Amino acid sequence: MRTTEAPAMQTYGATSLAAPIRAAATAQCRTPGRRFGAACLAAMACWALGAAHALTAAPAPAGMQPGRVDLAPLGNGSATAPPPLRSTAPLSPDPIRPPDAVGPAALRIAEPASTANVAELARLRASATQRARRGSAAEKASARASWLLGLAYLHGKGVATDPAQARSWFERAVDLGDPLAPAGMAWCAIDGCEGPADPAAARPWIARLGRDQRALALYLEWLAQNGVAPVQVAASPLPGQGPPPDRTPHRETLVRAAQAGSVAASIELGIEDVAAGRTTEALARFRAAAPRSEAAAANAEWMSRREAAAVRTQGRQGPEGWLAAARRYHRGAGVPANFAEAIRLYQLAASEGSPEARRMLGLIYSRPAANGQIDIAWMRQLADVDVAGAMPQLGAPSSVPQLQRDPTPLYEYLPANFRK
Repeated sequence: MRTTEAPAMQTYGATSLAAPIRAAATAQCRTPGRRFGAACLAAMACWALGAAHALTAAPAPAGMQPGRVDLAPLGNGSATAPPPLRSTAPLSPDPIRPPDAVGPAALRIAEPASTANVAELARLRASATQRARRGSAAEKASARASWLLGLAYLHGKGVATDPAQARSWFERAVDLGDPLAPAGMAWCAIDGCEGPADPAAARPWIARLGRDQRALALYLEWLAQNGVAPVQVAASPLPGQGPPPDRTPHRETLVRAAQAGSVAASIELGIEDVAAGRTTEALARFRAAAPRSEAAAANAEWMSRREAAAVRTQGRQGPEGWLAAARRYHRGAGVPANFAEAIRLYQLAASEGSPEARRMLGLIYSRPAANGQIDIAWMRQLADVDVAGAMPQLGAPSSVPQLQRDPTPLYEYLPANFRK
């Protein structure tokens, strides 16, 4: 079709143009021997092209909504296709963009602060930013306020957690002469408040802590020696063996810190004792540190409950008692892990009719070692498997990982009202 004929085509309505083409196509396709032949297909294509052009070129009938197209029925029915769904919400002129802060920084949410804490934070800011004469009592108050604001931002107490902001307040506290402020700078070097951790950079700050802060300095030195956060879970002893040797790196520094009065060091050694099966020593450490640490108090309470449960199940007959005892020895929960004793107790529970014990024994024997004996690595993996249901499931570790640490070694220096 030539371009000069296009205006003439546009004067036809949908019915006047589509009907003759459709009639011609139908006649062509009904010709004997030509049904679905080349001419038939060409005619049908021409009819479809012409009808589509007519529908798009013809003016919209009165009352038709913008954007709506009524399709002629393909058969003898009279129904038409419904109009497309449209949103009634107004369109935003600006495209949706991701927030500027992504990753951990985007998840900094302040804990709800009480009215008293809000007032206290405002007072601390006013005190920290005031100008004071060098060496005056006002300067000391400003230094202490800066230190406390650094702790608040470090732990997200009353404000959003912001380690970089915490470091800024610690730096100001150092400039103003607060004796504890170097500990904040050392922690930021160890943990990486504004970038990658640099434990070596913490040592000059640790050296600036006074004699009165020897316990904190020793614990920070232990963290710097390790270069990373302490590992929480120690290996369980193998069957027939005693507690494993002390494997905590630079343990002598940690012991010195605990002896000097470091709560964090006492918690760390208590966790090590639990992993090694020294439950009595661990409970004593946690109870001694409980008045100064919420984590130590929670650990002491947890261990007390475990010990009480162990006493209740000792000597108890029946499948439930045997099964509970088998799990304790399998997992090393409150007692040194002993796989041989665990298997013996599983067998007793199974003989009393415990389906869980039978399932666990089936799993244990399903993967023997190359020499036909019990596979120790497989036993370790099964320690946290829940066999209460028909299908074994991996449950949460039930012993050492439930113990807690304080968020940082500086947490105990927060005012009590902020830690609640």
